[in-house]
Amino acid sequence: LAYCRHLSTVRTHLSALVNHSIVSPDVPCSASAGLTVDIWHRYLQDTSSYEDQELLRLIYYGGIQHEIRKAVWPFLLGHYQFGMTEAERKEADEQTRACYEHTMAEWLGCEAIVRQREKESHAAALAKCSSGASLDSHIQRMMHRDSREMHLSSQSCSSGRQNHARLQSDSSSSTQVFESVDEVEQTEVDSQLEDGKQSKIPNGTVPNGTCSPDSGHPSSQNFSITSGFSERSFSNEDSALETTKSSSSSQGKAAGSDVPAPPDTDGVQQEKLQGQDSLEGEFPTGGSVDFVPMGEGSLRDSDTVALTVVESWADSEAEKQSLVESEDNLSEEPEMESLYPQLDSLTVTDLTSSEPAALSSTGVTYSPELLDMYTVNLHRIEKDVQRCDRNYWYFTPANLEKLRNVMCSYIWQHIEIGYVQGMCDLLAPLLVILDDEALAFSCFTELMKRMNQNFPHGGAMDTHFANMRSLIQILDSELFELMHQNGDYTHFYFCYRWFLLDFKRELVYDDVFAVWETIWAAAHVSSAHYVLFIALALVEMYRDIILENNMDFTDIIKFFNEMAERHNTKQILKLARDLVYKVQTLIENK
Repeated sequence: LAYCRHLSTVRTHLSALVNHSIVSPDVPCSASAGLTVDIWHRYLQDTSSYEDQELLRLIYYGGIQHEIRKAVWPFLLGHYQFGMTEAERKEADEQTRACYEHTMAEWLGCEAIVRQREKESHAAALAKCSSGASLDSHIQRMMHRDSREMHLSSQSCSSGRQNHARLQSDSSSSTQVFESVDEVEQTEVDSQLEDGKQSKIPNGTVPNGTCSPDSGHPSSQNFSITSGFSERSFSNEDSALETTKSSSSSQGKAAGSDVPAPPDTDGVQQEKLQGQDSLEGEFPTGGSVDFVPMGEGSLRDSDTVALTVVESWADSEAEKQSLVESEDNLSEEPEMESLYPQLDSLTVTDLTSSEPAALSSTGVTYSPELLDMYTVNLHRIEKDVQRCDRNYWYFTPANLEKLRNVMCSYIWQHIEIGYVQGMCDLLAPLLVILDDEALAFSCFTELMKRMNQNFPHGGAMDTHFANMRSLIQILDSELFELMHQNGDYTHFYFCYRWFLLDFKRELVYDDVFAVWETIWAAAHVSSAHYVLFIALALVEMYRDIILENNMDFTDIIKFFNEMAERHNTKQILKLARDLVYKVQTLIENK
């Protein structure tokens, strides 16, 4: 009875996993050498010299010689059909390239709109932030240091202009520092009514080069630094209030000075230049500048100062960009690169007027829903591309750009599915071998017809787990019982990454090439579910270790993670072929 149940299980669950016809490795000749350069060249010269099935048998049992993989893989993946003439292959290539270029033109137009939208949103966010709100700790330290230098510089300038006032005693100077707020505010109002040329820019600096309050006094210098930058616990409103009060104090003391400086003297010109130098150190890249409206006269006096600020911003842009790019992208979203906007992002735009659809430069109209969907996918793609196999020699910045182009083109054609993490892992080996964007795009599209079902939007993963359970229950009942007893991990969730990426993360690149081409050939030779037998071979190879150590689910996950890229791939493929043959024999002798 048990034997009958066993055969019933084999017929029910396993018969559909393999081809019923067994292909011998030695008929008509030994296939251990695989598909060689000589055999392939003879086939291209005369397609009738070898049957398609014979070429697939050679690949299944012996692999493909590396020098001809670029020529053979398009046949295995369906870009070409076996038996095509050279003219037919060229025509297929031209059609593929035209389709690829058209697709690229469409998503590039959409991307330009997406970038512009992001630029406008960042400009709007920048306008809402105070001068110190968006600074990180590194920039704050730079501003802390430059502000100190600016105060020292202003101190030396102001001492030359106000030498008579500075010769007073220390007590009188201290009395001047601690003037009442009401008096300062009243003096400021009177000063502004008399002279409309005075104006303010952030951190209390006035256009004539006199910096934040009580410039020239060491005690007030410490006050300015701590109130503006050191106290991070202050809210934006408090920081703005401190800045306003500091500016008011400075203007009040300037108006109340017994020896005011004439507006056109050489000393004032020197102070302007000194103020420009200080400003260049004061405003780092990425810091939001809070410009205050000025009168016409003050605008003329501060033109050079404003231009200096903008030029300093542009000059330090490259330095800040290199700082961002040096950080690890694994823990950051690609959007972080836009925290340091280009100058053109500061242009004033009307964000209140929104159109129902965006129009690209090529005249193509994109709906808001399409733009939103593409924006989400674009950020996911850029994040994965930047961290895709960075240690492998092929992936230089130029080739990473190819990877991004191909992936964006595929997602543009399948926007309803979208990008899922892991797709770049499947595209990368194709691009390494083919080294052609259009060809890789076509082959990847063919590959994803099978692999798409393994991703969350498909239902193939549960089927893989169920088939693995049936296979190991029939072929290795002892190991199955161990898995069932030690926490019951017969759900085989530890195989998830294997099936999702066709073992790409488990093997080095050369072994990935051999395994993938065997999987593609096996679909026509022995089994369309050959990945199941490779997974079973991986488990069976370490069967004794698993049994001896009585591994539970956590142990087996940790074990295979540590064994990644250290497997004997030739032995695994041989064991997988033997397991296929074993199931075929069971079904044949039912």
